[in-house]
Amino acid sequence: MKHKPFYILPFLFFSTGFSSAQEQPIKIEKDSVVLSTSEKHTALLAAYINYQKARGDYRIQIYSGPLDQTEALLENLDESFAEWPKSIDFESPSFRLRIGSFKTRLTAERNLIAVRKKYPAAVLFKPQLIKNN
Repeated sequence: MKHKPFYILPFLFFSTGFSSAQEQPIKIEKDSVVLSTSEKHTALLAAYINYQKARGDYRIQIYSGPLDQTEALLENLDESFAEWPKSIDFESPSFRLRIGSFKTRLTAERNLIAVRKKYPAAVLFKPQLIKNN
C-alpha cells in the first residue's frame, strides 16, 4: 500500500502531457486537412528550407591529380555524363574533377554505380560549406 501513490504519479504526469499537446485547432475542408500553424513553426520551416538549400549537393569525384591530367580527363569525359555539371576544384595539393549535383544521397549513390563502370576510382563527395563568422 505504501507504493500505490508512485504508480498513480506517472499516470497523472503522462495524462496531463497528452491533454495539452494539441493547442491549435484542426480545420477540415472537403477531404483535406488544414493545420493552423504559429509564427514559430513558420520560422522553423523557413530556417530548415534555407539550410537544405545552402548545405550543398552530393557530387561524384572522378579524379584527383595534376591540373593537366585533370583537364585532359574533363575533355575526354564519357558522353553519358555530358549533361551533368562538371567542375575542377583545387584542394591542396591536387586538382579534383567532380561531376553531378544530386539532392539526395540515394540518387547520388545510384549514379555512382553507373559512373564506377567507366571510372572505378570514383567516390561520392559532399562539399562542406565554409561559414564566414
